[in-house]
Amino acid sequence: MHARFSRLRSSLMLAAAALLPLSAQAVDFTVEKTRVSVYGYAKLDIMYDTGDVKSGSRGLGDSVNFSKIAVDGQRHTSGHSNLTAGESRLGFKTATPTSQGDLVTVIEGDFFTGDLRLRQAYGAWNGVLAGQTWSNFHTFIGTTPTLDFTGPAGRDAFLRQAQLRYSYGDVHIALEDPSGAMSGRSFDGGYDAATGGKSIAGTDVGRKDSLPDLTLRYESGRGPAKWALAALLREVAFDDGAQHDSAVGWGLLAAGSYALTPSTTLRAQVTGGDGIGAYMKVNPAPAAYRVGDRLETITAWGGTLGVSQAVGPGTLNLSYSRVEADWDDAERDGVTLIRTDTAGGFVDAYDEVHQVIHLNYQWHPIEQVTYGIELAHATRETVDHRSGSVNRVQGSVIYAF
Repeated sequence: MHARFSRLRSSLMLAAAALLPLSAQAVDFTVEKTRVSVYGYAKLDIMYDTGDVKSGSRGLGDSVNFSKIAVDGQRHTSGHSNLTAGESRLGFKTATPTSQGDLVTVIEGDFFTGDLRLRQAYGAWNGVLAGQTWSNFHTFIGTTPTLDFTGPAGRDAFLRQAQLRYSYGDVHIALEDPSGAMSGRSFDGGYDAATGGKSIAGTDVGRKDSLPDLTLRYESGRGPAKWALAALLREVAFDDGAQHDSAVGWGLLAAGSYALTPSTTLRAQVTGGDGIGAYMKVNPAPAAYRVGDRLETITAWGGTLGVSQAVGPGTLNLSYSRVEADWDDAERDGVTLIRTDTAGGFVDAYDEVHQVIHLNYQWHPIEQVTYGIELAHATRETVDHRSGSVNRVQGSVIYAF
């Protein structure tokens, strides 16, 4: 049991390193028999956006936000700068020895929303994890490191959900909160690429979460070849007191990485499903839409491919990612895909494709310090075949403890 939870703690630390290649740092001490670690980092991001930045949006925001990319026919501006320290993070871990392995707890927060927000709060013992942490429909194995907080598209959405999970070796099964830590109240998962967070007409009418989401994952993280498979089964439903309907949603992911040499690593992930919604990163479509008394799920698929190469004192990372939603059935059902304002003027169209390229170089002058520079090129395409793109130059400084 002790070995199992040692692997669990190691996996969590490796997960953090996959997003930001920081060396594992912590302030460690012992209270009676409990080992306590205080960890975190301060991060400054400096960003500059050029290209088709939607007028009035003042840039892409603190991470690449597709809703702020203007498409053909929309007003746009170029040349916006932004500095933020919101990704800075603070966490506490404990490990208390018991006769059946360590009792592990983690409480972690960051300041990405401007205030301290809860990222993780869970305990794990004897194979059972309870609390809020990364969704079980998730893996870091296929994710190429980026400085951009959004990261590659076309993969699992990095949801941190309240859940009850059981792990046995490399197999993990969980029941998860159907609304999720980032889901909000709408079928689109609380966000929409075209409206920047406002609910979509016809998709947020009487949403009902009556069953937890079921997730299953197998992950092998040993040796030069690492891989993971995961599945999701969920109910999407509405009930406004007069009418009700439900549909089954599902999702699948496959991810892998391979160390070609000690200095070269390839990574890839494919994710998708029907009614997958916010379980896929920057999915341009909601999980489902409502037509009268009927609910219909929306299919979406995506993927990412990347390579990391040691160069000089640091690592060069390159990734391409894409996600595409299938709106054909919605158009067949007469769902309005072009929205108008109260005066009848054109506002926007639903998104069909999101894609992004990240190229960055990150290095560590000392173990606790990371410097990085990144270029991101993000493209948004709508269902009426219009497109726009934005380039972002980002520099980051990370001081970890």
